[in-house]
Amino acid sequence: MEIIYVQAGSFANFVGTHFWNTQQGYFTYEDGDDPLVQHDRSFREGLNNKGEATYCPRLLLFDRSSNFGALSNDLYPDNLNGAPAADWDGEVVEYRQDPIPESEYHARLETGELDDDAAGEEPSPSTTGLTRVRFWSDYSRAFLHPRTPQRLPDLADWDGVDGDWNKSKEYFQKYDSDHDLMENELRAFVEECDGLQGLQLMSDCVTFGGFTDAFLTAFRDEFPKLPSLAFSFLSDASNALVTTEEPRAANALNDALCIRSFENLSTLNVPIQDPSTWKRSGWLQDLSLDLRSPYQTSALVSTYIESATLPLRLKASDHDLASMGTLLNMSGTTRTAHLAGIYPLHASISASNVPVKLYDLSAVTESRGQPVAASASEYGRLQVLRGNFSASQWTKLDGIFSPRIPTSVSIHAPAYPTPTSFPRIVSPASPLPLGSRSDAAAALRQNVYSALTTSSAPAKLFAGYARLAQECVDRRAEVVTKMGLEFDEVRELKDEMWALCDRYAAADEEGGGMEDEEVEMGEDEE
Repeated sequence: MEIIYVQAGSFANFVGTHFWNTQQGYFTYEDGDDPLVQHDRSFREGLNNKGEATYCPRLLLFDRSSNFGALSNDLYPDNLNGAPAADWDGEVVEYRQDPIPESEYHARLETGELDDDAAGEEPSPSTTGLTRVRFWSDYSRAFLHPRTPQRLPDLADWDGVDGDWNKSKEYFQKYDSDHDLMENELRAFVEECDGLQGLQLMSDCVTFGGFTDAFLTAFRDEFPKLPSLAFSFLSDASNALVTTEEPRAANALNDALCIRSFENLSTLNVPIQDPSTWKRSGWLQDLSLDLRSPYQTSALVSTYIESATLPLRLKASDHDLASMGTLLNMSGTTRTAHLAGIYPLHASISASNVPVKLYDLSAVTESRGQPVAASASEYGRLQVLRGNFSASQWTKLDGIFSPRIPTSVSIHAPAYPTPTSFPRIVSPASPLPLGSRSDAAAALRQNVYSALTTSSAPAKLFAGYARLAQECVDRRAEVVTKMGLEFDEVRELKDEMWALCDRYAAADEEGGGMEDEEVEMGEDEE
């Protein structure tokens, strides 16, 4: 039951690089060692040009060419050096751009300063941290198939598609037409699968929103019955605080269009708030996390995503994308889920401090400057607890995290196998995980709690977007025309956002929704 993965955008590829480095850590190299996961679900086996067996991710990776950094592919060299020239017998003038220097991490690997993860040895704490990361490829460990990297040309500043929904969609259509992307690259991955589960997608909304919408639309045309799980990384424009007069209004509208697209096209959609909007509170107590660093914040996001989706790859699990969709969207009307977790998870945690340590990466943290209520009516949950706990500690944790709803699944798994490329974001003062022999072991094995939930919480997100769209229409905001949109399109977006808000709102919420309340508030303010 294979999965095809798609990553689109710089932050999505930062997250994806951590994800694939973790997958490398599940490989076993000793006779008799039983792997934890089914590698064939995420990796494809093949031969390189030397006839050697290779294992590469089933991945399509999109980004601007300048974001690829020094990415190389030693498994499938392109052999361009010394290749015969095209059918041209005239004079050729060749210009070569200076190569991007090798990254600090790859240099350490080559010199042996970082022990190979596969060797099972613990590097010292002083060698696990990287001081300078320029690109997501700087710490990549996975070898990529030639079909995987899709290098999109860099565009001039005045011709950019970032935040321009329609232009971004048109860009995909042109790229697909020029490269036969869906027909050649994607279908080739599909035809290699014996029983395809579906698609797992990660995408940056601002830079690849319309692009991903067009990709998913084409995917649905080709494979209408295949499930998909989409993680959408929202912009830094907090939907609850942005007004039509701010430059970030275009980003917020673009986020709203992405959310609507994934709600319509994907089996499950998990929006992730931008790290700059994350609430600085007690959940960060055990972390030394620079919220301005995509290398560090993407590592935390990847840990939660990798752990929450681990049941799709576990040998001991019968879960797949279809069953996950059924569990979290049993009613068929709640396709948007939240991702939350605790990292690191200590055996000493109690029920009273779970609300402090548990952080929801999808939640709206503020609404018109006021705190958002944490309570929400929960409809479904898939949670994964990872760690090397004793039987009594598992019993305690199950009691603390026991879902009180019938549509829920709780899974136990070994501790998260932190790769050497992972930033040292766990505070040195944080207690060691159970069974750790040293700080070095703690750097490579961390206990984690991660959960995907469907609830009434997304109603806050939809309401914020609906208010912004309403304001754009009422004020005939210039941002709409600058984005190449029609006001009727934005009015339709507003109506759909309010409809989603009502659909997700708790059944016991007075008034049956939020639209009337918000509209009346707007009239009073005027």
